[in-house]
Amino acid sequence: MTHPPSTTSGGSLIIGSAALAGTRGAGLSTVRYDATGAMSLVGTVPVDRPSYAALDPARAVLHAVLEQDPGQVLSVRIDPGTGALGLPATTASGGAGPCHLAVHPSGSHLFAAHYGDGVLSVIRTGDDATGGDDATAAEPVQTIRHPGREASGELHTDPHAHMAAPSPDGRFLLCTDLGTDRVYVYAFDPATGRLSAHRTTRLPDGRGPRHLAFHPSAGHVYVLNELSSTLTVCTWDASSGDLEPVAELETRQDPGAPTANSAAAVRVSSDGRFLYTTNRGDDAITVHALQHDGATVEPVDVVPCGGSWPRDIALTSDGRLLFCANQGSDTLTAFHRDPASGRLTPAGEPLAITEPTSVLPVGP
Repeated sequence: MTHPPSTTSGGSLIIGSAALAGTRGAGLSTVRYDATGAMSLVGTVPVDRPSYAALDPARAVLHAVLEQDPGQVLSVRIDPGTGALGLPATTASGGAGPCHLAVHPSGSHLFAAHYGDGVLSVIRTGDDATGGDDATAAEPVQTIRHPGREASGELHTDPHAHMAAPSPDGRFLLCTDLGTDRVYVYAFDPATGRLSAHRTTRLPDGRGPRHLAFHPSAGHVYVLNELSSTLTVCTWDASSGDLEPVAELETRQDPGAPTANSAAAVRVSSDGRFLYTTNRGDDAITVHALQHDGATVEPVDVVPCGGSWPRDIALTSDGRLLFCANQGSDTLTAFHRDPASGRLTPAGEPLAITEPTSVLPVGP
């Protein structure tokens, strides 16, 4: 059983990477941190492009997508106390270029989003697949390829599934598709492990929905748009699975700045009071205040990420520290977070990590 990370005495982070196997420092890394934000590299499992990782909530197992063509899912046992990883095993992910995966709240299935060919796949975990306590995921039980769309100027026309996110109650799965400006909502049947189309939410052309986050009250969903560097605020009906866009705001301090920019990560604090987004290009983290049960989003502060091309961020469970994976500068940075104001201040020195793409707190 995994345990929530703690900054009382420190904890561990699992860091994904975009680096090819054979590159120095490439692989899935374990990092230890203490309450001051000081970090140290514990070790690295040398695998090819483990770009995103997720924990199984029911077992001490970590899963990661290997962003290849054809794609793979890596599964490995993890020591919850130290973050140490065992021997990895891999299985087919069901598509090309998987860039994100999530575990169903029950731990029974994985969902993988494939940027390369727009495929969303459902994969049984080891226990469900073999009847034993096996860490290895099974072959996909379902693959769904999102349709493309007719050309419209120079907008993307091919599907690029970018994130698969189960609803907090596990009844639905939301999948962002950057190429078609849509968020697909699927109903999930735990008995069969299969998805069925429920509804499709279309965003304005050119948004490029990348990642999303649920508010803890489950009444709102925040969709981060990579291409337009905007955040779409949506209402979410947990009973009906209806997702409705109601507002859009900029994630950049200066939306008119000539520097090219693409938004990357969105996270919500566990108390539901603050939201954080990253901008690659501006190389900054924007702090947003959430009010009225998440219905209102207001910018609070913009903080340099301490490196370049901030691909991912993560908060510890107590909300005292935030970590940022800076892919362009090969660094991991830490920030103290004020729970009252949501503001961030640098903590400790950056840690050298090869092309970090994702941050996953584990621990304690």
